[in-house]
Amino acid sequence: MKPEEEAKIKQFWEKNDIYQKAKAVRKNAKKFYFLDGPPYASGNIHMGTAWNKILKDVYIRFWRMHGFNVWDQPGYDTHGLPIEKKVEALLHFKSKADIEQYGIEKFNQQCKKFATEHISAMSGEFYDIGVWMDWDNPYLTLSNEYIESAWYTFKIAYQKGLLYRGLYPVHVCPKCETAVAYNEIEYKKMADPSIYVKFPVADEKNTFLLIWTTTPWTLLANTGVMMHPKAEYVKIKVDEEILILAKDLLEKAMGERRYKIIETMKGSKLRDIRYTNPLASFIEFSNDIEPTGYRVVSSEQFVTMDDGTGLVHCAPGHGKEDYKVGVESKLPIICHVRLDGKFDEKCGKFSGINARQANTDIINELNASGYLFNEEKIVHDYPCCWRCDSQLLMISVYQWFFKITDIRDKLIEENKSVNWFPDWAKSRFDNWLQTLGDWPISRQRYWGIPLPIWICEKCEKIDVIGSVEELGSLSKKVPKDLHRPFIDDVIIKCQCGSSMKRISDVLDVWFDSGVASWGSLGYPKNKELFEKIWPADLNIEGPDQIRGWWNSQLITSMIVFDKAPFKNILFHGFMLDAHGIKMSKSKGNITAPFDVVKKYNRDILRFYLSSSAPWDDYYFNWKNADALSKKFLIVENAFEFVNTYVPRVKKGELKIEDKWILSKLNSLIKDVTNNFEKYNSHKSADAIMDFIINDFSRTYIKIIRDRVWPAYGGDDAAFYTLYKICKTISRLIAPLCPFLAEHIHQNILRKLGESIESVHMCNWPVEENDLIDRDIEKYMRNALKIIEIANNLRQEKKIKLRWPLAQRIVNAESEDVRNTVKIMADIIKQMTNVKDIKFGNAPEFKEVDGMKVYINPNITEELKQEAFVRELIRKIQDMRKKNDMVIKDSIDLYLSCPTSRIDEFVEDMKKEVGAKTISFGKIKGKKDVLEFEGMKIEIGIEKL
Repeated sequence: MKPEEEAKIKQFWEKNDIYQKAKAVRKNAKKFYFLDGPPYASGNIHMGTAWNKILKDVYIRFWRMHGFNVWDQPGYDTHGLPIEKKVEALLHFKSKADIEQYGIEKFNQQCKKFATEHISAMSGEFYDIGVWMDWDNPYLTLSNEYIESAWYTFKIAYQKGLLYRGLYPVHVCPKCETAVAYNEIEYKKMADPSIYVKFPVADEKNTFLLIWTTTPWTLLANTGVMMHPKAEYVKIKVDEEILILAKDLLEKAMGERRYKIIETMKGSKLRDIRYTNPLASFIEFSNDIEPTGYRVVSSEQFVTMDDGTGLVHCAPGHGKEDYKVGVESKLPIICHVRLDGKFDEKCGKFSGINARQANTDIINELNASGYLFNEEKIVHDYPCCWRCDSQLLMISVYQWFFKITDIRDKLIEENKSVNWFPDWAKSRFDNWLQTLGDWPISRQRYWGIPLPIWICEKCEKIDVIGSVEELGSLSKKVPKDLHRPFIDDVIIKCQCGSSMKRISDVLDVWFDSGVASWGSLGYPKNKELFEKIWPADLNIEGPDQIRGWWNSQLITSMIVFDKAPFKNILFHGFMLDAHGIKMSKSKGNITAPFDVVKKYNRDILRFYLSSSAPWDDYYFNWKNADALSKKFLIVENAFEFVNTYVPRVKKGELKIEDKWILSKLNSLIKDVTNNFEKYNSHKSADAIMDFIINDFSRTYIKIIRDRVWPAYGGDDAAFYTLYKICKTISRLIAPLCPFLAEHIHQNILRKLGESIESVHMCNWPVEENDLIDRDIEKYMRNALKIIEIANNLRQEKKIKLRWPLAQRIVNAESEDVRNTVKIMADIIKQMTNVKDIKFGNAPEFKEVDGMKVYINPNITEELKQEAFVRELIRKIQDMRKKNDMVIKDSIDLYLSCPTSRIDEFVEDMKKEVGAKTISFGKIKGKKDVLEFEGMKIEIGIEKL
């Protein structure tokens, strides 16, 4: 089908409200809740988003036809830093200060405009490729109703004691000036300094702890040094200095330096040794550390003998492991890096410098003061912001956290109840859950769901608000728009008589999407819908949602309902180019879905993206798409054959080939249904395509071509069988190729009496087990193998298939083969063009898989005359085709050969070529020549 023909089908759907009617047919059926993971409405769809939505549409269509009332609401993510960063770029802003100066209200208006302006365009493009979802009613995370659902969830976490505020090291993006969660981090290879630093031991002249670090900037916040209590450490003399480090790392740390071991000891002996931070003179807060800090502490868990010196620099304000050890050992927790990544005013000469950029200055200071022992470079994985690519810093800031560690075991256990496709994705998600820490849920930004936390200015009482009604009962002023800055103006009167004000933070945007399975339904206000369909029966997303959407969904759902929000998850891979590189505009390797539509059509795009295991990364390749388009030509021609030759539907007496194809058809129904139910749509696609091309087109149509030829009067059994194939395949292929399925339904089935208005209003086919005959299927497999061997023999002996042969002999030890020759004799004779076939011995056999086949290559004059007629018929048919004649067109035929050449074949020949008369002698009409065995026969045809 051409794209224009598909567009006409789309117009038919729109004009006749077919989408709504298809849903109405199942309105009283059992519910099936499909939940769409909300993408950002960023503009035109790309191949990855097209693949995602096509997979979703395939299963929505399948389950709907399979008898379910499918909830198919799409969604759009509308908050968060991705939107803010785009707007900042449009406004040429460099920092949060620019936003504050511009005004939060105007900035958020711009964010809302950007977040929503492409929604209708993207929805239209999805619909254009045949994705049927409720595009008129998408859920938007910016709506007040959705925000209330998020507030409700947040309050439940608070009520269950899972919300706390704490000073804790978190990854911060200095460009975005906010904390980022563990699922918002991308690790990239990066070169950093690797330095060995001497820390002077207190009260021991020229004695130093030798530490190693790849983050020199954190040395300003050093408050301890960790050692392993059971490891062996040494004191060594290097020149005039004494260094302390682990024995196992001595040679690696010293390199070419000469040294002498003067003492060996267990790490435990180093406990509480005090030292001086070599940078103490440059920082104004060092005196605050002295009383309890600057000492050696014990840590079996975090000190290894893999790298460094076995003495680990500990900055509890800049690392989770350091923090844990610092708290356990009562070390001071120091952090003087701001959200913008710069040292604050207490850092002396380093104040105002970006922390990572200060690495060079710090190393120079250490070198100048004699405390730098060695400097190298190391390439390692470094955390970056997955939104803006900035290098992250681990710094301690006061944030609101969900205490995920308290429910982590429940999360892990609940994941066991979810069906993941493929199964190994469940293990991947389990691995992610195993390492979950507490979730920093607050963001110091503007465009997002406001944290519903009000704090009293005087007594510091906290109120967490769960709904607009609750807020209205505590404050007279409830804004129509719950976003900042309007919500910031809402004041609640505290019991102490003072005022409670909302904290300025917004929620992590992953919290937005995390509540989607009930937020999109309007819960808790709309409990009726929620109770009917929740939890979701199916989610379909890519691998990044392991740490993203599925992670936040499971956490928030366990907080509120103590239950997973999804039953089944289909996991798909990334969209890559033909070389295995992820598609991106910057790489210039993007192939747009509408490039494929323009070159081929929508169904080829859909089938192509549905025909490989979705959990594997998809390598888009134009050669493969082109190969598929050639298969679709065969498919379309097969159904056009039915359209051309089937005038009526009336069941006649079925022949063996009819029984065979109907058996194969019903086996196909069972196979395709089973694969769809197990979320193996790619296997369904393969099975359908194999049936159409090999069983239907290349086998059955060839066998029954003469039976449906109009000149022979037709055959009701063949007509009925072709109708059944069309009816069944149109429904089986409808989820994958909705346009082709509708084309078959409207242009073939409706003309033959089908009453249902659209294929998408039809029920899914159910196999008729009494029509499945495994013996017939087996005999046909054997027959086709015999036919293949015989026709290969013809090629070897250079005998055309159109030339009849007298005899074919088959031999094999198998009883099945004997039965095949007996039962399938007529089919084998027809498909190999022989007069007789028998089971027995012969002078020479061609043997394949235990089957022996012999053909008699001798061609008698009678056979040669018949061969001439077959060649002549083929030539005349070719002439009809070249002259745009259809089957119903009759012709007068003119031949230059003697009458005697075709005497006994005249009537059959008339039927074959649609000739009313055959004249010999003078040639009229459209002319051509047949060359046969050295003769040239002139041919003329005139359309009547």
